[in-house]
Amino acid sequence: MKKILVLNHFPTVYPPTSGGTLRYFHIYNELSLYYDVTLLSQTDWRKGGVFQFSSRYREYKVKKDPLHKQIIQDFQNGEEAYEFALIINVELSKHPSLYKNYFDDLYRTSDIIIHESPYLLEYDRFLGLDDKPRIYNSHNHEYLLANQIWKNQKARNSLPSIYKLEKKLVEYADLVFATSEIERDNFISMYKKDPKKVKLAPNGIYPDEWLQNKEKSKLMPSAFFIGSDYPPNIEAVDYIIHHLADKCPDIEFIIAGGCCNSFSTIKKTNVKFLGRIHHLQKLKLLTDVDIAINPMFSGAGVNLKSLEFLSAGIPLFSTHCGVRGLSLIDKEHYIHAEKEDFAAKINQFCHKKIYLNEMSSRGQKYINANFSWSLIARSIYEEIEGILPV
Repeated sequence: MKKILVLNHFPTVYPPTSGGTLRYFHIYNELSLYYDVTLLSQTDWRKGGVFQFSSRYREYKVKKDPLHKQIIQDFQNGEEAYEFALIINVELSKHPSLYKNYFDDLYRTSDIIIHESPYLLEYDRFLGLDDKPRIYNSHNHEYLLANQIWKNQKARNSLPSIYKLEKKLVEYADLVFATSEIERDNFISMYKKDPKKVKLAPNGIYPDEWLQNKEKSKLMPSAFFIGSDYPPNIEAVDYIIHHLADKCPDIEFIIAGGCCNSFSTIKKTNVKFLGRIHHLQKLKLLTDVDIAINPMFSGAGVNLKSLEFLSAGIPLFSTHCGVRGLSLIDKEHYIHAEKEDFAAKINQFCHKKIYLNEMSSRGQKYINANFSWSLIARSIYEEIEGILPV
């Protein structure tokens, strides 16, 4: 059985809850039906070690060594920004480290090397020097995403380096997987990659994991948003608090996930912050709420929260950015709303229960038929098999 080694700058969690960890865990969980899979990740000062998910699927979580702290001090110089965590990974890859030692050791017995992003590319010192296939299983077009959402000027000075790393990864990769047609086209045009080597691997869901929906008995309809501590999610929560909550006073807005961290001092009667929640809590919430909202105005890739909302059968109100890459039809699968009319759309449709139920049923059937993790992983497997020597 072929062995896959996967490099990533963040660890998964089990059960996964946020967008990145959902993709990271589930794709390789499914691929372990076909290959022996090892994830090589970095902890964020959490417990390191080997975590065995099955006999053919495991994760090495590597503790960040003291050198990481020194690079943080030298590079950040007291500044705080989301971007620095990514840039520091690039800087750390230029030095001897625990992660480099683990990679060198696991590399020897691996047949296929997969990169989840360009940020750890420099660890792969055998790139272009061996005959082992390389695959870029992108979560996003990282350079375009960084150029879009990075605000800190010192961090933006590193954008040319990120471009060069991603360009190098795409050029050397035997396969590149993009999450949407738009990102696939961007990889091809920006990095001049052979279109035959850039394939689709969208984000997905498990259609059977949702709890049974029950009748809602609340007088005040509830609108649900969930997201990690990530700039586009924080931007969405700020919009919910300062725009939607005031213009939709008869709606209870329930917000969950790390995106709540920046709003701990905010008090509004119709906004409820849950913070980080467990997987079972999320499943229960998805049966209790009346509608889901996704007022995203920036970001890249396919938004996993929209997939989950739709697959769970919840009526979804979303911006175009929030449903990017899904080919959804307004009022057929979801309600399209943008910054200027989001509140008006909620007020207009939230009490039309029969209409919303019929719409959400269509959206659910469409997503479940086209975006299951098992189907996505099977397609990835077939593409990988196509590049392996006979």
